[in-house]
Amino acid sequence: MPKKHLRSNLSAALGLAVLLSAPQALSAPAAAATLANCPSNLAAYGVSDSSDRLLGETVRERRASCQVAPGLTFTKIETTLQDGQTRYVRALSVDFAVFTGKIRATTGKTVKDRERTSDMAGLMASQGLEPLAAVNGGFFDIASAFSPGALGGMTVVDGTVLNSASNGEAALTIGNYGTNLWIDKVWSQSKVTFTPPGGSASQPDHVVDGLNREPGRIQGCGGGFGAAGVNDRNSNANNLIDARKPQLGIHCLDSDETVVFTKEFGALPFLSGTVRAVLVGADQKVKKVADTTSGMVAGAGEHVVVATGSHAAWLRADAVVGSTMSLPVPAVQRGASAETPVYFPGANDAIVNGGPWLVKNQVVGPFDFSSSTTPEYAYLTPMNSRTAAGITAERKLLLVVVDKKSGPTGSAYGLTMPQLAQAMKSLGAREAINLDGGGSSTMWVKGGVANYPSDGTGVERSVGNAIVVTAK
Repeated sequence: MPKKHLRSNLSAALGLAVLLSAPQALSAPAAAATLANCPSNLAAYGVSDSSDRLLGETVRERRASCQVAPGLTFTKIETTLQDGQTRYVRALSVDFAVFTGKIRATTGKTVKDRERTSDMAGLMASQGLEPLAAVNGGFFDIASAFSPGALGGMTVVDGTVLNSASNGEAALTIGNYGTNLWIDKVWSQSKVTFTPPGGSASQPDHVVDGLNREPGRIQGCGGGFGAAGVNDRNSNANNLIDARKPQLGIHCLDSDETVVFTKEFGALPFLSGTVRAVLVGADQKVKKVADTTSGMVAGAGEHVVVATGSHAAWLRADAVVGSTMSLPVPAVQRGASAETPVYFPGANDAIVNGGPWLVKNQVVGPFDFSSSTTPEYAYLTPMNSRTAAGITAERKLLLVVVDKKSGPTGSAYGLTMPQLAQAMKSLGAREAINLDGGGSSTMWVKGGVANYPSDGTGVERSVGNAIVVTAK
């Protein structure tokens, strides 16, 4: 919900009855395929007892499950509340003791643009991978004209860092295609140096402010390593908070930045203001320099480095044609204050940004916000559509979507953030994290959208990234 400025036995794990009925179509707006053993109507099935219910406010609750694949279970949960209203929850559970597929993250065709969750699942199919299910991923900068799909925090796909952390933010790490899962605060830092031909660098080890996003606009804020970070973002009078600290739902401003773009971003659009842009070849030599970003695009192994404001002078002096670039792999660490190094050895690791951290070691909250500058109503109070990920004590992965619709046009209750946390704990999550929600909340299962996205009349929102479950 990006904001503007400011082993297979799931019934044992979640208390569910696995209903082995005849194949029926999903009751979802775009259920183009049929899921074997998935009931379309829960009304005929039994009511859970109180110990099974997600929340104490529930009068009655019906659940039905089906196996999408061995070790991958899809569950529909419908609850009736005391005022007669209904709440709709969809959950996926991945039991790695049985499941032989993989959990992947994707940003779609490019980082800068947005795509529907279902299309990102389809992209996996085009790559020869059989997609089984998918949910929308982390926050993204929907209000940026330059890069509306750029992620608002740490993003790693196929072992490659595609977006830097909002340092100190919570994130979900999907290591080894999901068999190594953890939720923790993450930090990242990258530095770049350009050495002119026959000369020396005037400013070695220049800190990179961001990766693959609009320069000057930091979705989720967050600075360098350390408790508060080290950079100059908080010098901008338009920032409402200490911009070195992570903050959900707010983007911070910095007119003096150095941002690096990779081939995954795509072609750069025009960026106004004082700008210097350089294209660096796969041999780490500067190939092209310009005072505009328009048309700059990095090929395989290449980079585009863009500096704005006062940083432009440094880049103009050092990054001339023929200069050599040094750009070590970004340092990524986890913990309360960048304590533990994280290594990405190959195409089997991913990180998805999110927040707040809902459940920590089986305890709900507290939720991390920076003082009163985040409008509390935007994240804590409303019963919104929600998406969340959780890890059980058995190391199963839970992916959960909560609807605010009962159909293409009908209304329903979503969940507040504290309710979402409690629901994730009730589903067995020992650790859980909130992902992007609102109109972004989408669950796709084996050929169709399995929930009712809240934008428009059942319209599936294009988002910045997705978590996709594949058969191999």
